[in-house]
Amino acid sequence: MDSCDKLVFRLQHLIPHGLASAAPKITNNNSIPLQGPVEPTSKNLCVSSKSFEEVTFPMTYGQIAAKIWGPSNGQPVFALHGWLDNAGTFDNLIPMLPENLRVVAVDIPGHGLSDHFPRDIMYHFMDCLLAIERISQQLKWEKFSFIGHSLGGCMAMLYAGVFPEKVVKLVNVDIVRVTTTRAETMNLRLRKTVGKLLKYENAIMQGPEKPITYETAIEKSINGSFGSLNRNACEIMLKRGLKKVNGGYVFRRDRRLHAAPLSFCPKEDQVILAEKVTADVLIIKFIEGPYFESIEDQIEHIEALKKNSKSVRYVEIEGKHHTHLTHPERIANLIAEFFKS
Repeated sequence: MDSCDKLVFRLQHLIPHGLASAAPKITNNNSIPLQGPVEPTSKNLCVSSKSFEEVTFPMTYGQIAAKIWGPSNGQPVFALHGWLDNAGTFDNLIPMLPENLRVVAVDIPGHGLSDHFPRDIMYHFMDCLLAIERISQQLKWEKFSFIGHSLGGCMAMLYAGVFPEKVVKLVNVDIVRVTTTRAETMNLRLRKTVGKLLKYENAIMQGPEKPITYETAIEKSINGSFGSLNRNACEIMLKRGLKKVNGGYVFRRDRRLHAAPLSFCPKEDQVILAEKVTADVLIIKFIEGPYFESIEDQIEHIEALKKNSKSVRYVEIEGKHHTHLTHPERIANLIAEFFKS
């Protein structure tokens, strides 16, 4: 493809739709618009000085790193971050949630302080299902809940459909479910992915990345998030996402994660899985955040969730994709009340 074709392809199939635009309201079972947009509020927050502990969980190839918040006998919750982020994305939100939650914020494989996959193994959405199963068994958790942002929400939604008997509550932040590229361009997407994977594999074999300055890392993080991260948010996430080396810093994440797509999961399959979800569901959409698919497709999925879930709620909040990190007070009450109900 020439440069013009590449730009069109990226706009149509790689960059989320409606990156800075609002979407129509989604309705509930009684066809009454659900709450949204919601005005930011800070009253009645369960603000605390919660401390956390750093832990690792053994996998077959290495270790998964995580931060654990809350009492050992608390209500078990997994917190899953977004693509190229890390567990630090929840650092500002978790202390505002109820004290009785036992939150395990995981660095997804290849992210943060977690080990990378071996060089001949590529990343896939389904890998997280296996990781969560391993960790839940090590923790001896038979039932638990999820708070998932972006990619983490995608994986939480999948898990809730595959293992519905284990998931009590599901909070998805700025995402509804896994999305796919258009079927008619899947061959182009796969072709592009193979090329990018080989490129990154060769680069890794040739040695470490060229060090950059801390300020450059901040700039790259802000630009890569389309401006949804501010400097303070970057500094929080770079604690786990950046490593100091001779001559500067390098990002800890596996470079191969840049080779999209991470998965292909047909819409029809996801609708069937949504119908199996029995957990209470809260979907929080940031109005200025990305819309990865049409509102019609989102409605279809939400309607499918209602088949077996007793509670499905969709709420719109002012903010960008990382508002849970930059302005956690806007959603802390919603999540706190959801877990109390």
